Amino acid sequence: MITAEKIYKDIINMPVKEREKLFAAIARKGFDKDFYTHEEVFDEIRQSPFTVKEAAEYLEIAEITLRRWVKAGSINYKRIGRNIVFDPDELKSFKRSKQSEKNNTGPKGGNVPATN
Repeated sequence: MITAEKIYKDIINMPVKEREKLFAAIARKGFDKDFYTHEEVFDEIRQSPFTVKEAAEYLEIAEITLRRWVKAGSINYKRIGRNIVFDPDELKSFKRSKQSEKNNTGPKGGNVPATN
């Protein structure tokens, strides 16, 4: 059976020139397109739940903010043992709703200068 560990060891044991060729080939083949869709890049991530740290990073907020939202019931979560986890699809939906709220409220302060 091929494992990541075995492949890694094989790569380490390769002569340097061969490693350079391998990584050049990976770079060429791995970036065939100039633009990748969100689904192409993050599709596999969506399969496993996010931890608090990962969810906060994804939502671009501090972990303490996320914990406050959990405590306030502002965001859906599940517990696995003592750990809080978040469903990736729900996080994606939550992020979209927060972004649309932000776009609809305009700049902070709410005052728009009058034009003459």
